[in-house]
Amino acid sequence: MAKNFKLVIITMEKTVYDSEVIYIIAPGDIGYLGVLADHAPLITSLRTGNLDITDQNGAKSRMIINGGFMEVLNNTVTILADSIL
Repeated sequence: MAKNFKLVIITMEKTVYDSEVIYIIAPGDIGYLGVLADHAPLITSLRTGNLDITDQNGAKSRMIINGGFMEVLNNTVTILADSIL
């Protein structure tokens, strides 16, 4: 069984997503970044692109983010997105 971590996605208007997930793929400035539970601490900028999410039930979804920043710390990923397209 895969281990979960918390994903929080925030725009200037509201919190868009706040739930447990198994895996995400985020559009970093120099390429896409995959994140699983127990990932090393990280802060990075994000470019416009697809944010792929696999939730705790294994369901996959996709959001298009328009840049921002991502912090990975203590099994919590926080994405501050400029906007969701």
